[in-house]
Formats: sequence, structure tokens, C-alpha cells
Amino acid sequence: MRKLLPAIFTFAFISGYSQTNDGVAIIKDPRLDLLIKKQVELNRQVYLQNNRTGAGFRVLVVNTNDRAKAFEVKSKLMSRFPEHKTYLIYQSPYFKVQIGNFRDREEASSLRQKILSLYPTGVIVVPSTVELKPDLEDLAN
Repeated sequence: MRKLLPAIFTFAFISGYSQTNDGVAIIKDPRLDLLIKKQVELNRQVYLQNNRTGAGFRVLVVNTNDRAKAFEVKSKLMSRFPEHKTYLIYQSPYFKVQIGNFRDREEASSLRQKILSLYPTGVIVVPSTVELKPDLEDLAN
């Protein structure tokens, strides 16, 4: 039995690899490549759906202690700017209504200019922790 065991391992090792002139030829099931491609695509979809947070800017529209006014402003902003996410933040005793997730202050300032037509006073750009959508360029790196 002691002499048979090394012979079995040697035979298994040699039969697992086939030699060619260029080196080792790997023989594998072609379905493995399909599984790998499918897993890569699933990982890409999950990566693009997840939000990440980072330093950025939002537009502070209202800072009030009137809850009803804060909800009114938020609903008006949501209807006027549906492409931007609107936030109602409570920091005792104030309700703050903020809009947008911007990486640059300039982008936030352009939205601020649009909002000034609705609310002419007190609209400012504030630094904040914002939700950042991943880009396909981030995935390539």
C-alpha cells in the first residue's frame, strides 16, 4: 500500500496536465467562462446600484422651527426639482430643508440660482456628507 499511494499521486498529477510544445495546456469546462462572465455582470450591477457617501455640497433652502412650513417647502421642491433628492433634517429646534447631492460647489450654486426664483432669501450652499452614485469609470479602475 505504501508503494501504491505515491504511484497514484504521480499518475494523477501527470494525467491532470497535458504538455504541449508551448507549455502547459489547461483543459477546463467552457461553462466556467460563462459563470465568470455572469458573476462579473452581477458584481457590476450591484456596484452601480449602491450609493456611497462622501464629502460634497447641498443647497440649504429653509432653516425654520415651523414644521408645517418645512414640509410645505420640501414638497414644493420635490415637485419642481424631481431629479434632485430632497432632505428634511431635524436639528432641535430647527427643521432644515436641503436639496441635492453635489461633488462640486459650482454644481450646487447653479441649482441655488434656480431656487432663488422660488425663495429669494436664505438659500445657501452648505458642505455636507452626500450620497455619491458610482460611475462606470470608477468601476474600470
